[in-house]
Amino acid sequence: MTEFIKMIILAVVQGLTEFLPVSSSGHLVLTQHLLGAQEGDIFFDIVLHVGTLGSVMVVYWREIFRLLKFDKPAISYILCLVVGTLPAVVVGLLAKDFIESLFHSPLFAAGGLIFTALILFSTRFTKDSTLTLPEPWEPQSIPLKKSLLIGTAQAFAILPGISRSGSTIAASMWIGLARAEAARFSFLLSIPAISGALVLQLIGGEFSGREDLPLLVVSAFAAFAVGLVAIRLTALAVVRDHFWKFSFYCLIAGVVAFIILTST
Repeated sequence: MTEFIKMIILAVVQGLTEFLPVSSSGHLVLTQHLLGAQEGDIFFDIVLHVGTLGSVMVVYWREIFRLLKFDKPAISYILCLVVGTLPAVVVGLLAKDFIESLFHSPLFAAGGLIFTALILFSTRFTKDSTLTLPEPWEPQSIPLKKSLLIGTAQAFAILPGISRSGSTIAASMWIGLARAEAARFSFLLSIPAISGALVLQLIGGEFSGREDLPLLVVSAFAAFAVGLVAIRLTALAVVRDHFWKFSFYCLIAGVVAFIILTST
């Protein structure tokens, strides 16, 4: 299999699983292992993150422009996003080396997918909030304690195999956010999370001498295009109460991966 095909496969996997609640990190670890792809290409990771970040900003551009008004409701909502980002920042900085070591363990990623299945299935027992959301959308502040709880769920999702969108949407639903707002807050929360990951990778990466720029551009576009579809599918699944059904996929994927890895 050529490097071009491997890069496109990884880009599609990243774009699709970054926003579907099935863990992009877990899928990338397992896919790289199965394809025999090179691990640790920081610049390639950055390219994929740029693509997925672009898809969030396209889907939620109205919300982003609304927040850029920086009036009182917007500032309060931005503060919620900041508080929700802090736990992942703290965990990422304090446990950076340990977390990176786990990305070389396909077995851990398989176990993480099984854990994600439990998180997703738990949302079957949540009730949708009776809160009626305004149209067009207006930012409504979330209590900071609840924002911190959602952020704590996101911090756990730094581990490979544990879905970021799955964890944050599940936490949002459990603390009583309306389903549509749970999806929206989760995806808006991904902007500082992905941006932070980009900054860390840019600081630690060496990018000189790249000769595969056309392949990287195609990979970024693939991640972007697939990310657009994944965001809309996940948001629709949340609103229509199908979100918990992703648990079956994660359970099957985790068990199958575990069996394959332990039998070879």
